[in-house]
Amino acid sequence: MSVVLRSGLLAASLAASECAVVITTGNLNAFVVFGFTSGEKLLTISGADVSVNPAHPRPCASAGGFSGGKLVSTRVVLSSQGDAWVGRSMATADGDLAFTLRSAGVSSGRRLVNGTFSGHAVSVATRATKPSGVRIVFDSLSAKTIDGDGDAASQVASGNIAGSITFVDARGNVATCDWVQWTMQPLPPG
Repeated sequence: MSVVLRSGLLAASLAASECAVVITTGNLNAFVVFGFTSGEKLLTISGADVSVNPAHPRPCASAGGFSGGKLVSTRVVLSSQGDAWVGRSMATADGDLAFTLRSAGVSSGRRLVNGTFSGHAVSVATRATKPSGVRIVFDSLSAKTIDGDGDAASQVASGNIAGSITFVDARGNVATCDWVQWTMQPLPPG
């Protein structure tokens, strides 16, 4: 399979996109396991060409020489709104990511969250990382399944997102994934 992507098309797609994760049921008390608090967070989303998950043995496929890794660390602001946690990109430079998390129950000991994503997030510099130039773009037409759990003591939540997800490196090379992993934690100081 070959993928041809014109930079104008990519720019138009990124400019027109917005991101929303919508989850169907729940209450904030169900999120105690995640240790969520309002404020600035570091959201990291990563993909791989091979995984040990039997449902997704080859989660990502690249066209061309992909550089910078299938990893995006971006800054978001998380706040509680009603029975949901809502996150948005901290600044325009971080993308236009927005998500809403509501509890959808528990399965096999993991908190389930279902929703859809659209839009993009840009990998930004933190104290621990340099900007890679990699962006992640969520297909707004396909449903995503999000699961996860967390550690209230360390305020770190992590899980998986299954659906149509695209990483684009600084040169415009594309990696398409059907399964990625996420973590969210307080934004490191500095």
